[in-house]
Amino acid sequence: MRFFLHTPLSPQGQAALKKHEHAFHLAAELAADPQAPPATDSPAELLKLLTKKQWQLWTTDARLVHRIYEDKLEFPGGIIVLMLDDPAVIGDQAAAVDRLFARYPRLTPRRLYTITASRVKIRQLPGVPV
Repeated sequence: MRFFLHTPLSPQGQAALKKHEHAFHLAAELAADPQAPPATDSPAELLKLLTKKQWQLWTTDARLVHRIYEDKLEFPGGIIVLMLDDPAVIGDQAAAVDRLFARYPRLTPRRLYTITASRVKIRQLPGVPV
């Protein structure tokens, strides 16, 4: 899978993603894309761009996820949200990545995976037909 890192992930967390054979992309790559619309703070625009690129969303920004649910934005990809007590703790991020892929080796599209300090929760994204 290919992930867009909406918020920074530690080098150890990035290495853990690579260890599980996943790629990641940074905001600079979106800004350098001539076909990409200008950067906005709009979750709808971000999700449209990620859908076009077929990238999943990886973030620690709970407000972004709340806006996606409040606005009932449809996203055919998946969203990973890292909710650690202290996301800046480097060792926690790598362990969280390992915990996610140990529990869910194949991620399902249109799902929100929330990684906490002790577990991984899964939830359906809004706008998805039942």
